[in-house]
Amino acid sequence: MKLELLLWTPHLNQLIYSYFYFCKEENIKVNIVKNEIVKYNGAILHVNSKTVFFDYSDDSNFIDSSENFDFYFKRSLRSENYINNIYPLNFNLSITYKSHLLLMNLKKDLLFDKSSRTEVIRAIDRYALFTNASHSILDIQRYPRKNIDNGGNIIFHTRLWNPDSHKDEDEKERRRNQNEFRINACRLLKKTFKKASVGLLADNFSSELAPDLLLDSKQSNKNNYLKLLNNYDICIADDGLKDTPGWKIGEYLLYGKAVVTTPLNIQVDNFNEHVNYERLISRSSYLELPEKIENLLAEKKYLEMGENNRLWADVYLHPKNYIKRILSIVENNI
Repeated sequence: MKLELLLWTPHLNQLIYSYFYFCKEENIKVNIVKNEIVKYNGAILHVNSKTVFFDYSDDSNFIDSSENFDFYFKRSLRSENYINNIYPLNFNLSITYKSHLLLMNLKKDLLFDKSSRTEVIRAIDRYALFTNASHSILDIQRYPRKNIDNGGNIIFHTRLWNPDSHKDEDEKERRRNQNEFRINACRLLKKTFKKASVGLLADNFSSELAPDLLLDSKQSNKNNYLKLLNNYDICIADDGLKDTPGWKIGEYLLYGKAVVTTPLNIQVDNFNEHVNYERLISRSSYLELPEKIENLLAEKKYLEMGENNRLWADVYLHPKNYIKRILSIVENNI
């Protein structure tokens, strides 16, 4: 079973480390090779004489043609494109597993490729001394194995995107709407729920638009944030760039948290409203947040949803089952 990459990008960490996890668990050779024809943020898995393409672009547009492969798995898959040999990759997030051991199994062409340097350094930084997103911080082994009741605590840490930094007018408008929701949601949650932890990544743009909501450096640190997440039960999510989910919602699910989110615009397997999440009507519906949260607080419904999400993430996101799910689909459709 061979995995081919053009280069190592953050979008591919979930796949690379899940593949590594599977190989070690099944005691088979780790065979990750560089291939110049693979598209950026894509990968090809060769298994049982079949080709499986992974499209981790955060855009709903396809980076390659599904006709070129036996199976095409896509992140940010719209429901209308869920046809023929195309399958969803559900939520993408950057998780790792024993990164220092993975490095020992990579060939030199990937290890020393300039474009892969950032992820290689993060993998080397075992004790998180030099990089904010060290792969040791993201190791799946540090994720909690059971849920804890924190009394219904609420968290929404997010960031803003400057519309003027993008040329496309549609994207500019999308960012304006996104920023408006995030600012108003943070202010409303802060006012309504005194113990809620909310705020924006502190950068120049956020400082101009919402200086009252800036997170301090400790709160923005990835390691500290993941530790902090253990202390909360209800997590707020909204679409990232290009109207597709970012990594944060996947982290919520692996931590077994209840989720309130703006509408999901992608295909996600067996992920259901009122079971796995509560949905706002639109991206501008931040005023609905208190009611959705109060419903989860009633009779501690957030605990049931959190457990549902922990179990869902175990099947669809955790490395121990991520590749197994792919292989099951391949085997059942040969």
